[in-house]
Order: sequence, then C-alpha cells, then structure tokens
Amino acid sequence: MLFWLIAAFIVVPFPMTALAVRFRVVRYALHLLALVCYYTVGSIITAAVYSNRAHGTVFTTDVHHVLLNPWFLFTGAYLGLYIPYRLLAGFWLHRRA
Repeated sequence: MLFWLIAAFIVVPFPMTALAVRFRVVRYALHLLALVCYYTVGSIITAAVYSNRAHGTVFTTDVHHVLLNPWFLFTGAYLGLYIPYRLLAGFWLHRRA
C-alpha cells in the first residue's frame, strides 16, 4: 500500500500539469480547489488548537483527533499533490519561455 501512495505522489502531478497547461479552466479549478483546501486545513487546525487551549489539554497528546479527521486528510492529501504540481507547472512554463 505504501508503494502505491508514493507512486501516486510521484505520478499524479504530471497529468495535473499537462491538463493545466493545456486547459485554462482546469488550471483555475485546481487553484480554486487548493485555496478551499488551504482554508479548510487552517480552520481545522485552528479549531483544534482553540479546543486544546480551552480544555487545558496538551496538543501533543490530543493531536490524533486532528490527524484522524477525514476532512483534514482529504484536503491535506490534495495539497500534498498540488505543491509538486505547482513546481512542475512553474518549471514547464519557465522552460517554454
């Protein structure tokens, strides 16, 4: 399973880059989705930190509630694919110029 996760992390940004270079709508959709994911992850982390401060718990012992949140996992996974996509797209566009 770990092999497939690492392989997807390496392979998936290439088709994302190809589609984004070819279609402007795809590029805007990927950017918009990344922005939504960024604010979602930030909101989840902010809520977790506030909850820990309000209850007086230590964040390192209560961090598993954040890491098991499916919204945190999905949005974080997309951002993990978006960053290599942006690096590849930047390399592609600068190479073409």
